[in-house]
Amino acid sequence: MSLALGAILLLFSARCTVLVAATPFNISIDDSMGDPFTGEQWSYYPPNLWNVGQNCSGCTAHPDPSDAYLNTWHDSTFYPQPGISPEPNVPTTATITFNGTALYVYCMIAHSSVSPDGNTDMTFMIDNEIVGGYAEAPTGQMSYDYNILVYSNDALVPGFHTFTLINGHVNGNKSLVLLDYAMYT
Repeated sequence: MSLALGAILLLFSARCTVLVAATPFNISIDDSMGDPFTGEQWSYYPPNLWNVGQNCSGCTAHPDPSDAYLNTWHDSTFYPQPGISPEPNVPTTATITFNGTALYVYCMIAHSSVSPDGNTDMTFMIDNEIVGGYAEAPTGQMSYDYNILVYSNDALVPGFHTFTLINGHVNGNKSLVLLDYAMYT
């Protein structure tokens, strides 16, 4: 092989490698298993106000585990009034750090009006900035919707970001969150 042909093949090979390495891909972050790529885990606060949903006998929400991503979810209810919660009027949060340019967050939504109260009222933050929200009043039906995209952002600056889901608002209404998973690119 001539030196010129070898140089051309080397340049072509290097260019193809860069193109392959630059191809974006999605990583799913389960609520319980975390990020399989980095090992990053969700942080739940206050921890005593969050439950591993599929293992929670005292929870009022009981969606079908087979419809949840990896059969898991985290459950938290914001209670504005004293008497039910050990920490009334304290919004609950779920936080995860990721390195990417896009983020999609998925929850399950309860539609019942009582036991569980399916009212959902969430606020979302990225890097300590409010970037959106999701609210849905219960329909009164005894059913759940699964794999519901509650937050989507495909225009993030490349790099590390911290996402926080906030359940409820101080002096607001009762709010149930059933966090399933997030996906980032």
